[in-house]
Amino acid sequence: MSPVRIIIIGILLYIGYRLIVGGSKKKNDPAPKMKEPDNIAQNDTLEEDPVCKKLVPRLRAVQFEHNGKTHYFCSEKCCNTYRKNQGEE
Repeated sequence: MSPVRIIIIGILLYIGYRLIVGGSKKKNDPAPKMKEPDNIAQNDTLEEDPVCKKLVPRLRAVQFEHNGKTHYFCSEKCCNTYRKNQGEE
């Protein structure tokens, strides 16, 4: 047998071995579990920032009450801009 033929047969045997042994190992591993979402994220709603128009999670937003209505902002900067435009500061 030529050396090239021996190398090719060896490679094919190795690939066959890896397919048989590698496949059986993967079947024994449990599937990765996905992390449960936080309850906060499930109960949170998105509010639109009136200044920059970004959507902000209500529980993480900067809040400002004006004329009996609560406004939600992505940052203090947007809140201050809104207050200046409304004549609050």
